[in-house]
Amino acid sequence: MPRIAQYPLFISLLTLLFLAVVTGITSYAINNIEQATKQQIRTSLKTVLQTTVTTYQVWIQYRKRDVKELATTPAIVNLTTELLEGNTEEQSLALTRMREYLAPKLHKENDLGFFVISPARLNIGSMRDNNLDSLNLIHMQRPGYLNRAFNGETLFIPTLFSDVPLSGRAANDKQRSLTIFVVSPIRQGDEIIAVLALRINLNTLFNHVSGLARLGDTGETYAFDERGMMITESRFEHQLRKKNLISPDSNSILNIRITDPGGNLLEGHVPDMPPRQQPLTLMAAQATRGISGINVDGYRDYRGVPVFGAWLWDHDLGFGITTEIDVEEGLTSYYQTRQTVLGVLSLITLMALLLLVYIIRSQQAKKRYLEQSKDILEQLVEQRTAELDATRKQLESANRELEIQATTDSLTQLANRRSFDAHLQGEWLQCSRDKKPLAILLIDIDHFKEYNDHYGHLQGDECLRHVAQALQDAGVLRRPGDLIARYGGEEFAIILSAPSCTYVSQTAERLREHISALEITHQASAVPEKILTISVGYAVSRHLKQISPEVLFDQADQALYRAKSRGRNQISGTGDCSECQEAEERSAS
Repeated sequence: MPRIAQYPLFISLLTLLFLAVVTGITSYAINNIEQATKQQIRTSLKTVLQTTVTTYQVWIQYRKRDVKELATTPAIVNLTTELLEGNTEEQSLALTRMREYLAPKLHKENDLGFFVISPARLNIGSMRDNNLDSLNLIHMQRPGYLNRAFNGETLFIPTLFSDVPLSGRAANDKQRSLTIFVVSPIRQGDEIIAVLALRINLNTLFNHVSGLARLGDTGETYAFDERGMMITESRFEHQLRKKNLISPDSNSILNIRITDPGGNLLEGHVPDMPPRQQPLTLMAAQATRGISGINVDGYRDYRGVPVFGAWLWDHDLGFGITTEIDVEEGLTSYYQTRQTVLGVLSLITLMALLLLVYIIRSQQAKKRYLEQSKDILEQLVEQRTAELDATRKQLESANRELEIQATTDSLTQLANRRSFDAHLQGEWLQCSRDKKPLAILLIDIDHFKEYNDHYGHLQGDECLRHVAQALQDAGVLRRPGDLIARYGGEEFAIILSAPSCTYVSQTAERLREHISALEITHQASAVPEKILTISVGYAVSRHLKQISPEVLFDQADQALYRAKSRGRNQISGTGDCSECQEAEERSAS
């Protein structure tokens, strides 16, 4: 009898212990799933942000090459000379001819205008007459950048306030409009006589890129200035208009300050203070102080909606960039899993209690019931484990695909510029440590713009693929540290690890001959054979500890410039050994 009386108590204690253990394991599993989900979100946000910044940088490099090429054309140089030295009638005629010359080029890239700036920082050329002979806008707001341009640099000018309404703004709102420029010096011989500035369309730079870089249905990528003002269109403008944060006939650009309203406006929260007095969001407060970061704990965005985000402040671009996704969407899979697991736990608890009552009545029935419950539990756990494993594999596959896209040029399937820069840094350290030389070769397709204009961009893309494949087939990569990359536009770059100067020179010539041997017809080329050709500039150094990767790259770029200035379809190189110096002297002669 005593043993029979104690049996229900023992079973009750055992059942409670079981429930406590299952609850602890479930809590531990749910926490691990949450952390794993947040880690996947962190990786995705970082990848999207890095890809967006890289896209901005590549696009800006492309536009810098545009303005540099324009500034060196004889037509621009001659017309600028007339604007500086001619009489009033000659200046007026020169300005008209310059506008006619630049108009189609501005229209092609959807640019909004241009300036020709004299050394006195006055506008001597523009698409509009009312800002001629006045102090230039760039000099008034960012004089340091303009000084660098007059010292010979080609630059991207970060956002500044426009002197005219842009992007469809009303005339009374022009003081709130933003504009950006790319500038390059205009030279007459070795003397810089003026600076050419192209006014870039903000929509072309920002909204096209930011509109594509989104995660899910609530993901948003946008840019902002040092005051925390949004300088791209919000994905949620319909919500902002509904909450009267912007008027029906305006957009979010420079009308939304990225502040924390203190609660979710979409759920009816009413802020305690006006937007101008509200603090910046956690993201904007850090980014405007130059602090980059990733947050997967959650913070309120400018709508008061809890979000995860990654952000940085790009000092070269002059603005901040962030990518965010609503916490609710980001944790959807976690919430679903948690709900399922908790549902299973609740079911187990209920079953255990029913089982306890049933066990007291019949030990035999208890055994059968326990066996059935065990089978059900194992099936449920196995099913949920399989589903979680499938979800994990899908996320890993998506992340691998994003990583490949971030480091590979989609057109040529070569390494992209980001991959080239990372590889150069690693190989530089390796060669410097082993006291081995390193070479960089820069390759530019001759007259490629004319090829695009003559045959069209589709044929131009096909041409780039042929050239990329031909560079790979040339067999110049001998070591694991060697790399071929598409650096941007029609420009390719090669890293050769531990080469001799003779091998680098021979490799450059072999590549040039290899492309010429393709005999790709190029009727718009200045080359007599009317075929597609390349120019190659290279630089070799054995003393890597005395210079930086940027210096060696610049030497290769200068060598490429010499090859192009000598008539293209040739090579030019430099290096700190006698072989390179003798080869360059022979090439120059």
